Amino acid sequence: MKNENNKTNEISENVPAVVENDGANVVATVAEPDSSAPVVADARALSVADKTPPAEPTDVREYAQAQSDESMRGGYASVNGRNVRTDNRLVWMIVALMTALCIAVGVLSSALTGYFMRRGEKPPVIDTHGDVQQNIAAVIAARKSSIAEVSCGGLKGSGIVMKREGDTVYVLTNAHVLESYVMVEQLPAVRFYGEDGFYQASVVGYDGFYDVAVLSLDHTTVHTVYNLDGSEFFSPDVKYSEGDYVVSIGNAMGMGVASYDGIISRASEMLECNELFNAGGKKTVPVMRTTAVINAGMSGGGVFDMRGNLVGLGTYRMSSTDGVGVEGGASSDVEDTGFATPVSVLYPVYKRILAEGKGGEVRQTPVTLRASDTSAIGRVGLPFGYSCEYRNGRLTVVALNQGTPPEAVVVGDVVTRVGGFRLVYDDDGNTIVNSDVCSLVGTLLGYSGRGNGAVLTVALERDGSPLTVTYSDYRYAL
Repeated sequence: MKNENNKTNEISENVPAVVENDGANVVATVAEPDSSAPVVADARALSVADKTPPAEPTDVREYAQAQSDESMRGGYASVNGRNVRTDNRLVWMIVALMTALCIAVGVLSSALTGYFMRRGEKPPVIDTHGDVQQNIAAVIAARKSSIAEVSCGGLKGSGIVMKREGDTVYVLTNAHVLESYVMVEQLPAVRFYGEDGFYQASVVGYDGFYDVAVLSLDHTTVHTVYNLDGSEFFSPDVKYSEGDYVVSIGNAMGMGVASYDGIISRASEMLECNELFNAGGKKTVPVMRTTAVINAGMSGGGVFDMRGNLVGLGTYRMSSTDGVGVEGGASSDVEDTGFATPVSVLYPVYKRILAEGKGGEVRQTPVTLRASDTSAIGRVGLPFGYSCEYRNGRLTVVALNQGTPPEAVVVGDVVTRVGGFRLVYDDDGNTIVNSDVCSLVGTLLGYSGRGNGAVLTVALERDGSPLTVTYSDYRYAL
């Protein structure tokens, strides 16, 4: 999304904490360790018998010995010199042992603290109890510090701080925000939440088709860096449904981080849009539609559900219709309509960029989508040599590419499973059809075409009978 406004807002520091929606304060107390001083016993008073002088010695040596014994009588210390040395040695051994233990605990604590600071911290958990307004406020409070501003050339967009590794922070954004980098190799800059300045970043890699890019930079942030990557809050298995409340957070209009609430309008659909860096080109991509605002400048921002899960990357927005077949004609503006790259697609693309990115474009396993006059959902070109349409929700083979073995797959076969993703399954005897295009594409993007001996299994039905086909050129890589 293009926006040339350069206004920024300074935000005060947000201390990471567990978010409570019901307004209750959480107070943490640290217990002080107990300490005890050594107990010193008082010397006992000499008894009367002890004060009685010894009998007159028979010789000088006997008297001298008696005087020596008398001088050592009484008190708490033993007269036996050997026991005194043994007790002192034991005391010093205990002191030395405790000192060594304290040093070891201190070193270990410092090492663990340094490790977790370098690795980032687990994102705050969001308390989902309470009404919707409280949940929305809790999500914004817990996730806004994970959103950054991204500037590249004349464009301003958004980014999601994904993790810290050592001194390096990784930021997820849209590829179209980096147009100046792709065209003239101008490096982007990042401003983190609550900070004043932009810092130059490197480009790990980008995918122009799915419009995803990853940046990296060495920087000590003011606010804690949360490791969304690697947590339960960023996973292709995150579940969401139409009607779920979501919050979009991004650099709205290039004026700083702002938040908007809405719902998921459609959980999965195909969207035709312009190809990046190719004037006049068109492409069809899998998206999630939402009423949560995705304004100019919010490209690359996050779409979060009410548990704080990252469910999408704000990527596209619709400004107006072309008027064809639409009530109101060309003058009708489109409101409350934004499109996000869903996490099922975002996750494998992001992971592959991290693994294979060298500053340039990282291409994915080809999965072609397009609208169809005979299907309400559309057509899917699988990378195995045949095309399918969703007919009555079932992914049905409609065409074979040249060279596809006809004995393996024929027109009319119904795809029921791709790898571990089920498109048709039974639940207590009821046949359930899964027409989630985004999850299907995301599953395929998780596979690499480099083989290495592993196989991808595709299950189909032909006239009600099951069959399977294996492809040795694919392996699950993420």
